[in-house]
Amino acid sequence: MEQGRERWASRPAFIMAAVGSAIGLGNVWRFPGVAFANGGGAFFVPYFIALLTAGIPLMIVEYGLGTRYQGSAAKSYRKLGAKYEWIGWWAVLIGLMISFYYCVILAWSWEYCWECAKGIFSGELPWDKGKAGDYFDKEIVQNTGADNLGSFNIAAALGLAATWIVVYLSIAKGVLRVGKVVMITVPLPLIILVLLAVRGLSLPGAMDGLAYYLAPDWAKLAEFDTWVAAYGQVFFSLSVGWGILIAYASYMPKDSDVVNNAYLTSFANCGFSFLAGFAVFSTLGYLGFALNQPIADLKTTSFGLAFTSYPTAVENFPGTGSFQALLGLLFFLMLLTLGVDSAFSIVEAMATAMYDKFRMNRQRLTQMLCGGGFLMGLIYCFGTGLSWLDITDKYLTDYGLTMVALTQCLLVGWVISKSRFKELQDEINKRSEFRVGAFWKWSLKAITPLVLIVTLWLASKKLIAEGYGGYPTDKLIIFGVAPAAIVLVLSFVLMNMKGAGDDED
Repeated sequence: MEQGRERWASRPAFIMAAVGSAIGLGNVWRFPGVAFANGGGAFFVPYFIALLTAGIPLMIVEYGLGTRYQGSAAKSYRKLGAKYEWIGWWAVLIGLMISFYYCVILAWSWEYCWECAKGIFSGELPWDKGKAGDYFDKEIVQNTGADNLGSFNIAAALGLAATWIVVYLSIAKGVLRVGKVVMITVPLPLIILVLLAVRGLSLPGAMDGLAYYLAPDWAKLAEFDTWVAAYGQVFFSLSVGWGILIAYASYMPKDSDVVNNAYLTSFANCGFSFLAGFAVFSTLGYLGFALNQPIADLKTTSFGLAFTSYPTAVENFPGTGSFQALLGLLFFLMLLTLGVDSAFSIVEAMATAMYDKFRMNRQRLTQMLCGGGFLMGLIYCFGTGLSWLDITDKYLTDYGLTMVALTQCLLVGWVISKSRFKELQDEINKRSEFRVGAFWKWSLKAITPLVLIVTLWLASKKLIAEGYGGYPTDKLIIFGVAPAAIVLVLSFVLMNMKGAGDDED
């Protein structure tokens, strides 16, 4: 084991950091919408099956690799076999590129927080009633579409700078600082979410919203798309395939319980998603009541929920303008704290990989990553930023991360020798209260790879036939295909570079 490696101050600090990484913006705006679109209450059946057969088994692998090999994703894969190191770099590079635009979304949240804070004192919301969508489109992102560059958004750039400063301050001093930060940033959004859920449930129409969210449509269980959606939601919401969990686990002692930690992280993430559904759909139920519109006509996923539907609901809440602005501030503060945890965990995964490989000064390395991330994020601060962000996200998350997870399953389940697999399994079982056996093994070897292969095939077939979002082909290549290809090439470049840390393995 590497001498002098940093350690978490405690197991709760590690769990909170892992939970903070897993719980992000997608828990609030993605899970409720996916559940509704795929059978409501019936969706929880395939969701928990996917959790048990894919999410938790993959998390156990990543925790197991991190604790066994005491290194980043790249280092851990290198110890499995020198020729596999590129897989670890692939994972962290995709995450780093995602952080470039992810932090821009947080920049928008900073602006909403600022404007809502001013509204508390002025007694008015920053957007006109019924115009929350226009406010987001025209004032916050200044959207000009995919082809027209538009003007540079200074407010977004300032919010981006603030986000990267917070990321830097959170990770520059290592995991001891991260452990202290997450003790605030993980409980805070949970507290805010509970407050918003209680407020939402007290409003007229709330029960209609919950019925819309939870009413089971059992016929959906016969549709393959429902099962694909369940596996996709579990996979993307647990931070599996990013290299984050391997890095975080590497700062735990070698004798740490792997399986228990995986269950704790997974169920905490799922519980937050379930609670978010109550907060979101009780609020949307009230919005439908206030506007006399069917809930089905309200936007319930992605940016529509976070930046249009919820602000519209806030403006219709009973109370003064100051009270409405306070609720808006709480909501966007929740988005910020959710997003910041995920953002700095992504950068931490890359920083750990770079440090393990090249033994660079930790603070200088963090400065370089955060400074570079800020500069790269500026391209999304133009009027075209929302469109470019949407394209890059599609290719890096739907395809890049899925392919990383598939490669990971195939490597661990089929490529490495049976003896190496047995060693990893024995190492996990030796230190864990709950043992893994045949079910875990065949989830990795058969169930998860099959689901991911089918998901990639169906998604690729649809993309080729229909394109994406109506965007021009050249923009899909520049902002989608090119970034995905660049990170793959860079992963092989970094693998073949000689670093001081290589000699210590």
